[in-house]
Amino acid sequence: MPAEHLLVLDDTPVTLTPKAFETLCVLAQRHGHLVTTDALLDAVWPGTFVEPNNLAQQISVLRRLLDSGGDGPRCIETVPRRGYRFVAPVTIEPAPTA
Repeated sequence: MPAEHLLVLDDTPVTLTPKAFETLCVLAQRHGHLVTTDALLDAVWPGTFVEPNNLAQQISVLRRLLDSGGDGPRCIETVPRRGYRFVAPVTIEPAPTA
């Protein structure tokens, strides 16, 4: 649930750092489409100079959390020298209304 900064995997809430969560949101919102490294850096760290290694660290955290391990399918596909593509199915729940 993006509005609540909450990721739920198999009915279990998962804690992510703010930057990892923002990275995941950008990728999930454009699932199936290439998101360039520059676009991710601009979206997650707007107006700030950040080394691409910072983004790679966030992608690594997300892969450890989301990927099934071994030779299983990857949720985040790397497009060499271009960026990343989120390839897993995505369900974004609306924020609950009170």
